[in-house]
Amino acid sequence: MPHNEGIEQIVHRSRCLTYAVFTKDGVEIPCPDSTAGLYIKTRTGQIVKVVYKEDEIAYQIGNTTEILSSGRLCATPHCVRAPKGEKAIGLERSTFALFMQPDWDEKLVFPEAGLGHVHQELIQANESLTFGEYTEKLLDKYYHQKM
Repeated sequence: MPHNEGIEQIVHRSRCLTYAVFTKDGVEIPCPDSTAGLYIKTRTGQIVKVVYKEDEIAYQIGNTTEILSSGRLCATPHCVRAPKGEKAIGLERSTFALFMQPDWDEKLVFPEAGLGHVHQELIQANESLTFGEYTEKLLDKYYHQKM
């Protein structure tokens, strides 16, 4: 990350999501389950559903944005809850997510220890990682359960 890069540029390198579209047999329909959708964990530990309109875009701050901003922007734990029930059988959910990221070989400067963020369980003290190395460690953690 260039030393003169500001928060606005970092956010532009973050990710954004479009409103979910649900289809069944190729026909767009309203979501049959009001509990389905994007959920986030707030700073106070509450799990809340994110509500935004069809003509709006949601920005979600991820781990890399947190690192690039030196901890000034915090990653938001999140998940998508799928529709349930009889009406959800055969239902397809589509959304467009745009992920912005640094170059694979860009060195990351991690925020100081003690902030309690996810990257601290992945790196050793004073360890230097590229974005690619960090990404591989995250994938191992979440999908292969290795550390």
